[in-house]
Amino acid sequence: MRRIIQKPRTLAERSLPRFVLATLVAGTLLVPASATHAAGTPEQTCQQGLYRAAAQYSACQQKALAKFFGGGAYNKLQAATSKCRVKYTSTWPKLQAKAPGSTCDTTRFTDNGTTVTDNLTGLQWEKKQNLDSTQNFADPHDADNVYSWSAAPPFLATDGTVFTTFLPTLNSGGCFAGLCDWRLPTIYELQTILLEAYPCATYPCIDPVFGPTVADGYWSATTDATYPVGAWGAFFGSGYMDGVAKSGFLAVRAVRAGL
Repeated sequence: MRRIIQKPRTLAERSLPRFVLATLVAGTLLVPASATHAAGTPEQTCQQGLYRAAAQYSACQQKALAKFFGGGAYNKLQAATSKCRVKYTSTWPKLQAKAPGSTCDTTRFTDNGTTVTDNLTGLQWEKKQNLDSTQNFADPHDADNVYSWSAAPPFLATDGTVFTTFLPTLNSGGCFAGLCDWRLPTIYELQTILLEAYPCATYPCIDPVFGPTVADGYWSATTDATYPVGAWGAFFGSGYMDGVAKSGFLAVRAVRAGL
């Protein structure tokens, strides 16, 4: 029987399948996303816009704080963080127009009765009540109540009345609004409900849907890295943010969830 001897392939021939595969992969990568993915539904457009805006807002805030921690001035920090939040909140009307019929096609804030849902951030906020210059700690929603962040020296621990009284009250028993994961907002989150750019012209600087609000400082859960015995607070009189000694007393507004 005649043996058939296969002719050795040249280097180019041996490489051809790999070359073809590499060309196909490269070609796929070079095709614009718009060509490889058909236009999404309005809801996909809405969700993509929400997460993209949230990522940009976080990066903007971190950049502003990085400059401040590098030796920047407080007034420049206020201007920078104000610019971040204004750009972020301006996303909502654009998404309303861009994604008709989606969950973005509604008002930004939904009044749930005792809580408010921010459809931009996905956060659900506690509503306050009874702003009458009289504190009532039996009612955790009383707008006049103020709480401490830390209870004793060196004032670093989360053992002030915010964490030992206010939040446990919301998260025990039947839980506030039937939900048991209420917490303090971060300073990034707290700033998103400031109504205007700094300095605010509206007093207090918050949408009325949130209920009575003192035009003063509200605690965040974020420690001031340059002042460890202090935490960041947002001031709803002016739209200012600042580090406040954790041994001090500020108002609080609980939050949960988020994107």
